[in-house]
Amino acid sequence: MRYVLLTVCLILIAAASVTAAPWSRFFTRGGGRGHAENSQWAEERELGPYLIRSEFSLQDVHSLVQDLGDLQQDLEETLRLQCQPESIQIHLFQSKRSYDHYLRARWPEGMSRQALYVPGAETRTGRVYAYRQRDLETDVRHETTHALLHTALPYVPIWIDEGLAEYFEMPASMREKGHPHRKELRDAIRYQRWSPSIEGLEGKRKLLDMNGKDYRDSWGIVHFLLHGPKEARQALDIYFEEIQSGARETPLSQLLRKRIPNLDQAIIDHLK
Repeated sequence: MRYVLLTVCLILIAAASVTAAPWSRFFTRGGGRGHAENSQWAEERELGPYLIRSEFSLQDVHSLVQDLGDLQQDLEETLRLQCQPESIQIHLFQSKRSYDHYLRARWPEGMSRQALYVPGAETRTGRVYAYRQRDLETDVRHETTHALLHTALPYVPIWIDEGLAEYFEMPASMREKGHPHRKELRDAIRYQRWSPSIEGLEGKRKLLDMNGKDYRDSWGIVHFLLHGPKEARQALDIYFEEIQSGARETPLSQLLRKRIPNLDQAIIDHLK
């Protein structure tokens, strides 16, 4: 659902340095500090590695703020990775007009997008931009997943990056069974004789190569990796270990096909 990851370098001011749980360093900026009231931001908060700046009260998106506090731990426990964010700035805008005005002078490429993640000059930093609309909470979880994931791995293949962001964009209680992609893929399997193509997704090198069905299919394969047979999860663990080692990684499709006979049918059986 989310659409863009711009490879842009920027220098960030560190918003926080976290060594404990996400909620261990929490305060609101404003009032006596005079920062928020002298800018466009109605409210600013630091939550662990996050600096959240919003044009509206964060009480309006209380559930989102709660989710962000848990997202890093959820990602680490689910993927068996260690995120090391130093600064992730999250900018929330009241309207599309305000969002476009802010991005026009900074990242004009993002104006056509509903939400945006921009990596920082350091792999442990990043910025997320989104505006208030029906899918705001989903958008922010999606883009923040990108930001966190890129602090855990030196690089992430585009289809896995998007598949994982699609997975974690849902509230924790809905990730396994509640994503709309689940019904979409079941219908595609039933009515369109859908078949997965990991090799096809592995061939995607740029975000512009990804279409809506690629996002859906990436989610489906990620779901299989996380909730399918243990051999699928073992292949994913090995794949991440190879990426972290700096060695040329074995394509995930090869790791999977080596361990799971008739892989494509196994994915279909898992999703239908």
